[in-house]
Amino acid sequence: MQLEAKLRLCQSCIWCCRSGLRMLSHSHAQSYYDLLGVKSDASVDEIKNAFFDKSKKLHPDSDLSNPALHSQFVELSEAYRVLSKELSRKEYDLRLNLKSRLEFSQFLFVPALPPSAAANDDVRYWEQFQHAQSPEATAEQRKEKRKRNYKLVIYCVITMMLSVGAHMVFFRKLEEVHSNFMDEKDRVITEIYNEAKERARVNGFKKQTELLRQKHAEFQEKLKLNKGGQDK
Repeated sequence: MQLEAKLRLCQSCIWCCRSGLRMLSHSHAQSYYDLLGVKSDASVDEIKNAFFDKSKKLHPDSDLSNPALHSQFVELSEAYRVLSKELSRKEYDLRLNLKSRLEFSQFLFVPALPPSAAANDDVRYWEQFQHAQSPEATAEQRKEKRKRNYKLVIYCVITMMLSVGAHMVFFRKLEEVHSNFMDEKDRVITEIYNEAKERARVNGFKKQTELLRQKHAEFQEKLKLNKGGQDK
């Protein structure tokens, strides 16, 4: 048992070392200094000369049969654009140092677990949630939630039907009131017309004309009196 435990510990250490080396080599391969083949403290002239030398080799026109030259030349141009300017180079150096420190600190203080151990930890992590809630309690909660949803839907349908019914009654009542008003108006107009027609028939045309002139004169007199009172 002790030998098996030691072998597992050695396998874990080897796996961690390989992971750290892959991490460091990956970050190292992404460096613009490595693309240009210069040191991190190289001068601007050294970076410029290195770019000219490498651009001749990696230019797409130098070998038309190699399509990978185009992407390499683009990366080289981007590296030269960043490192040839003082401000962008300082920002890049700051990001590069910060990235390397973070990766190194993670490698030292948070070692990665081997795949089998990580998988077992994931299984145990999710199992604790499954055991925390019993299936019976979950089914009961779903049932109660379904009941509440049904009640809510029924209340909404009842409210909608009552609202539609109230609108129908209101519009019918309004239509009835409007119809009664128009009928009463037509009745009054017809009655006035019939009375005027009957008076004209009884009095005759001349007498009816005199009566209309007399009423017009009285109306004009009332209008003058009203205007005089307003002027005072």
